[in-house]
Amino acid sequence: MPADRFEELTCDGEPVPPGVVESIDDLRTAIDLRDEARAALDGAEVPPIDPAEWAIVTESPERVALLRELDEPEDLGGGDVRTHEFLTIERVDGPRWMLTSANSCALRSGPAEPTDAYGQADLTLDPDHPLDPAATEIHLLVTERACNSGQDAEGRIVLDRLAATDDAIDLVIGVTLQEGNFTCPSNPPTPFVVELEAPLGDRVVRDAAVVPPRELEPAG
Repeated sequence: MPADRFEELTCDGEPVPPGVVESIDDLRTAIDLRDEARAALDGAEVPPIDPAEWAIVTESPERVALLRELDEPEDLGGGDVRTHEFLTIERVDGPRWMLTSANSCALRSGPAEPTDAYGQADLTLDPDHPLDPAATEIHLLVTERACNSGQDAEGRIVLDRLAATDDAIDLVIGVTLQEGNFTCPSNPPTPFVVELEAPLGDRVVRDAAVVPPRELEPAG
């Protein structure tokens, strides 16, 4: 993935410093929070943390956001593999701080041409169509991350980028969002076929919307 795409990194929709890709250890940690923001660590519902393990993403008198890399990736299935943990703590009432979110995430880059109508997706290989070195097709299962009332993404899947090298096929795939109000049960995976200009050979297939790109595995 080109380095300039690192400028668009997010964790659960929150912008994060590009430096987390190269070395999260080089970023300022929660030990370095300034006096006014350090009180956030003692806010309501904030879990006990080791400040040395958490990089500062946002620091202001009103909001603190912290990020750390998980010891082991968290595989929730369906291509949803999370590598980092994210906390946001906000001032809610005068000097009072409170935890407002605590999530795990994969670091993601935006599409080549970001748009509000373009949503993220989780990818796996379709186990009914194993990779074939002689084939010029890759069969995927694409799961829309946005709420869609438990419906699939048929007809709305977008291949934003395909980068082929001698070693890998890197894919950035998203889903065109629909207008309207939707509930948020789990969306089913949608089959999607990527056409290649040359046979796959021994190249791996990777989801390049996450950083670093993750080799895809069959759904299971």
